[in-house]
Order: sequence, then structure tokens, then C-alpha cells
Amino acid sequence: MRRHKLNEVVAKLNKEKDELVSLLPSHLREEFAREGYISGGCIYSLYNDKEPKDYDFFVHTEKLAERLREFFMGLVLQENAFSDDEEPKEKSIYVVHYSGERIVITKNAISIGKKYQIITKFIGTPEEVVNEFDFKHNMFYHQNNRIETLSQWDYLDSNKLRYNDQRARDISGTIIRVHRFCERGMTITNDEMSKMLKKLREVGFTERENEIIEGAGSY
Repeated sequence: MRRHKLNEVVAKLNKEKDELVSLLPSHLREEFAREGYISGGCIYSLYNDKEPKDYDFFVHTEKLAERLREFFMGLVLQENAFSDDEEPKEKSIYVVHYSGERIVITKNAISIGKKYQIITKFIGTPEEVVNEFDFKHNMFYHQNNRIETLSQWDYLDSNKLRYNDQRARDISGTIIRVHRFCERGMTITNDEMSKMLKKLREVGFTERENEIIEGAGSY
């Protein structure tokens, strides 16, 4: 692990979090600054001098996630000017504008501008959320001006995919996503692929697994 590079990444993530906090409504800023943490591929990308596609933020509590959803969905209602006795049609995606940014709201996340996503599908502490990530090079998180890991620091310096075999959901989706990482220059061994197949054999094809396989063309 290159300590000086990690310090650079911490400084960058501090800046990005401050920027997102400034875009939120004032009554939610302090709570989000305290609860919100960054995790996912952006840490590995920055450490390896690559520009992240976006920054994924998570929150500890359903209460804060619900307050965020309520605020931005309230803007949807205002922008569309629904009357008191009129219910908006249920949609999978809602779009609204706030603080000069385009906000996209889905059942899984609130996207603010092109860079920031607040994930609302998975909520909890890093131990509860990040421990469920599918590959170990992504199991790092930024919180309280620090980067911590739930895997091993050496994975930041490696281009080898290592499967998190503690994960027991969306195994098919994990397998289908492997090609994305390989297109970015990562590699995977037969042993790691076998771990995924063994886990899939163990948990079986759930309804969600079948949905993933049927929709594989969208991955």
C-alpha cells in the first residue's frame, strides 16, 4: 500500500463529500455529514489514478434515507403541481432539478448531478453494507476523513479480481459483471470463478437470480 497515495485519495474524497453536502437542503446537511460514507469502486479507481465514473454514498439509518427520499419526492410533486386529491402515477424513475443539478430518483438510489449517488437500496453501517460487496478490491470505505477496509490493503495494488465468498446474494449478477472488470484491465483466475459457481450452487437459483439471468443483456 502506498501511504502517500492513500492520503491523496482521502483528501479527494473529503472534497467530494463536502461538495455533495453543500448540494443537500440545509436541514439535512449536518445529519448526512455525520452519517454518510463513500464506498465502492471510486476508491480503487482513484488509488490507481483513474477517474471514477461516480461516487456512491451510503447512510447508516433508514430514517435519514427516508428523509432524503421525502425531500426530493416533495420536489417532484411541486414541479408537477399535483392537486391535493390527485395521486402521481407510480413510475420507476423520477427527475427533478435542485441546486442547479439534475436529480434522478429511483427505488435504489438518489442521483445528484453526474457524479453523486446516494444509495437507498442498501442501508446500514459499513460492516453491514460493504461486507456484502461482491469483489474484495471494492471493500474499502471513506468515513470520518479516513479510509478503512473490510478486506486487505494489498488489494488496492492488485489488478486481480477476488470474490467475496461471504456474499450470498445476486451471484448470477456478480458472474455477469466480471467482464466489465476485465475490460478495465483486471484479471480473474479459474479458482475465483469456481468460488462464485460454488456459491451459486449453494444458494441455488432464486427468483432474483432468474431475473438477473433473463436481463443479462442489460449488464
